[in-house]
Amino acid sequence: MVRKSLAEIGAKALQLLPPEAAHDLGMQLLALDPLRFFADDSAPFAVLERQGLGCKVNLPGIGELPHPIGLAAGFDKNAVALKALVRLGFSHIEIGAVTPRPQTGNPKPRLFRYREDLALINRMGFNNDGVTKISDRLRSNGSFVANDSCAACAVGVNIGKNKDTPPDGAIDDFMEVHAGFKDLARFFVINLSSPNTPGLRELATPEFIAELARQFGPEIQKIWIKFDPDMNRDSFQKLVEATGVGGFGGLVLTNTQRVNKPESGGLSGQPLLGRANTVLEWAWDVHRGKIPMIGVGGIMSGGDILDKIVRGANAVQIYTALAFQGPLVVANLMAGLGVEMRQRGFSSLEAARGAHY
Repeated sequence: MVRKSLAEIGAKALQLLPPEAAHDLGMQLLALDPLRFFADDSAPFAVLERQGLGCKVNLPGIGELPHPIGLAAGFDKNAVALKALVRLGFSHIEIGAVTPRPQTGNPKPRLFRYREDLALINRMGFNNDGVTKISDRLRSNGSFVANDSCAACAVGVNIGKNKDTPPDGAIDDFMEVHAGFKDLARFFVINLSSPNTPGLRELATPEFIAELARQFGPEIQKIWIKFDPDMNRDSFQKLVEATGVGGFGGLVLTNTQRVNKPESGGLSGQPLLGRANTVLEWAWDVHRGKIPMIGVGGIMSGGDILDKIVRGANAVQIYTALAFQGPLVVANLMAGLGVEMRQRGFSSLEAARGAHY
């Protein structure tokens, strides 16, 4: 009860600050790992399991997860608060985007909050500490190494390219970041979808996907690709086909939607839900369940999660929901998911997956 009250108060207080200041302060507080003082948090998934809401999933290249809710890239870019985020109950966490060299990102203001719409717009620009510093930070925390059977959750790395890297050097950037985390991360996500790095989305072609597969070789099974929601159906489905042929671990769908109003940048949150779900449908139409998918975009309730599962997602990731709902979001979403599954007559996530079709 004390934990719940403190969490709710803290979340409401952060909402009073400008969005990037709120995020930065929240990350500083999480980096202190305040929940370590609560004994129940020593096993963050125990409560969910006792409620019968474990909903275990198994993702190729990632392994078994206790439930489907992960944290999307962009929240803990620099891997500074992993312990606290695990205590909040996430089954997997994607750090980054990480680029080979540190970069400060785009000028501020670059993050905007729209409470009535439950939405954010960002144009951060891959601000991060760079591969060397972030990998050293992750390596210093032995509980998250890739081969540790006691690791609390799966940690992955979202791979980006530096802003000043020309298109023909993008694969070199991707491979450099991968090499820096090869012995640390359970999975990798190549980011071809951010709207805030000039020229990045233009790399998303079947030919580029094929070259990525060739360059990464056997490692490709642990590498997922994240696409944007702004392509037309034909172009997108050709990329899905190339992903399957290349043997990638799976698809992360989707990144933010490019907008110009009321601010330019990438839109996330509730307004993205419909478009992101449509993209899942387009992908399923190509692979019919043969390519694993992580659904991202617009999740604010347990029903939103199930809507992605029935459209073929194996797991999901959130970002904006955490920003608006605070640190109890995973437990609340899991409870909502359990209710939705019972109401719709699904006994398991596996039974629900693809049921939309």
